[in-house]
Amino acid sequence: MVIRIPSVPSLAGYPALSPGPSVPGRAATGPDAPGALISSEGERPPTKAIGLESDDAMLEMLPGLVRIYEEWAERYPDVQPLTVQFAADGKRDGGLDGVLAYPLDGHWLLVTFGLTELGEKTSEEPRVSGAGFEFTCRIPREDGDETVPGWILRVLHALADHFLSGSELDVGHWITTPSPLGGEPANGDMTSLVIVPDVEIRVMDTPNGIVLFHQIVGLTSGEGADVQEAQTAAPLVALLRDRDPKLLTDPGREPVRLDQ
Repeated sequence: MVIRIPSVPSLAGYPALSPGPSVPGRAATGPDAPGALISSEGERPPTKAIGLESDDAMLEMLPGLVRIYEEWAERYPDVQPLTVQFAADGKRDGGLDGVLAYPLDGHWLLVTFGLTELGEKTSEEPRVSGAGFEFTCRIPREDGDETVPGWILRVLHALADHFLSGSELDVGHWITTPSPLGGEPANGDMTSLVIVPDVEIRVMDTPNGIVLFHQIVGLTSGEGADVQEAQTAAPLVALLRDRDPKLLTDPGREPVRLDQ
């Protein structure tokens, strides 16, 4: 089933959301309200870069954020992430607070924070922190580049907003849009996304409950069409994983097709 969301002239495009397979305990449903997964070129969430270690007193009040940082620090102990913090828009309580951006060899690793409970426990489910997951993504990075591309920040922010507006987003779901991801013309034919378990860290424990890491992987329009026709992303993701075990969202890569 694909839910078509009507376009709005002020935005570059809206997604067609495929719920994918139902998950026990979580109904697979479409969005209750439109939400852009791509933004017009030049638009980006208001951000500021901060040092995660800059305020020890603040971090003491954010055990959930500290656990996210510690978990990835175990994987990359010699890499200091950039911390991009999104400015509050005042539209709703909660939301995506920011992104940890790890400048690794050949690629950026982006890890969101704010969908889960970063501070004290407020939800009624003791076993799960907040929404229960954060998004990750990996995109190409040139050697020496210390600036996170704005388009991927727009995608992550919009994806989180889409979830918070009522859309069910989970592993196995895919999203198709009519325009390049992030409204970035250089992304060309990469117009779609699929959600998979993160290739490195799938789940971790925090003081507020478990947190899953959902990796988003960019797809070309043809790959998105193949997934839609097959009504599953699993075969295509397997082909992509054979080619690139880290599943980078690389607009410059060659497409794969299921009929090859």
